[in-house]
Amino acid sequence: MKAAIIFLLLARVSWAGPFQQRGLFDFMLEDEASGQEPQKRQPGLSEPDERPPYLPDLDFEGPVCPFRCQCHLRVVQCSDLELGTNPLKSSGIENGAFQGMKRLSYIRVADTNITSIPQGLPSSLTELHLDGNKISKVDASSLKGLNNLAKLGLSFNSISVVDNGSLANTPHLRELHLDNNKLVKVPPGLAEHKYIQVVYLHNNNISAVGANDFCPPGYNTKKASYSGVSLFSNPVQYWEIQPSTFRCVYVRSAIQLGNYK
Repeated sequence: MKAAIIFLLLARVSWAGPFQQRGLFDFMLEDEASGQEPQKRQPGLSEPDERPPYLPDLDFEGPVCPFRCQCHLRVVQCSDLELGTNPLKSSGIENGAFQGMKRLSYIRVADTNITSIPQGLPSSLTELHLDGNKISKVDASSLKGLNNLAKLGLSFNSISVVDNGSLANTPHLRELHLDNNKLVKVPPGLAEHKYIQVVYLHNNNISAVGANDFCPPGYNTKKASYSGVSLFSNPVQYWEIQPSTFRCVYVRSAIQLGNYK
């Protein structure tokens, strides 16, 4: 009897197939560390997302960093900023509104109702465009600290006065657009400015141009030559302007004069 029982046990063992390890970690397939049985997919349900958690979701639609900006966590640094056609009124922009934007180089606030140049603009600015607003005066204090400004656009405003010293606060200015305003004379400080090369003054109320309004009195003063000066559509008659007035212009074709209509 005892021999028969041993024979039956040996026979069951011989019927069992040999262990085949398909992978190096087959013994971990049941996730023994979690103590939970593997989840079974119910009929009719799709397979769960097996994408590793460290891979980004390519279909994610969330906040996008603006063009010409660098976004780091909660900090956004932009080089360009446009606020045109917004319903800004009066001064519109608080003093120091752009404080901390150390890389901002371009600001455009056009076609609004602001009446003055914003105060406390970042010194990193290279272009400032304030066209199509209701600015009536250029204060020297509003341009203070803009040492890197190369282009200033103030066309289509109601500017009648440019304070003395305004241009001195922008020592590296190359272009000044003051066309389509209410100026009655050439802005002061152009002759002393070393780098300005383009000045648009057409469509104003300028009735006279002095011999030293654009160029320094002496020829020994270092100053960049003008490549563009527009004075057409002003009351001043071109034959009343002395020829020496534009002695520091690069070529005569850079001067645009015309009769007042």
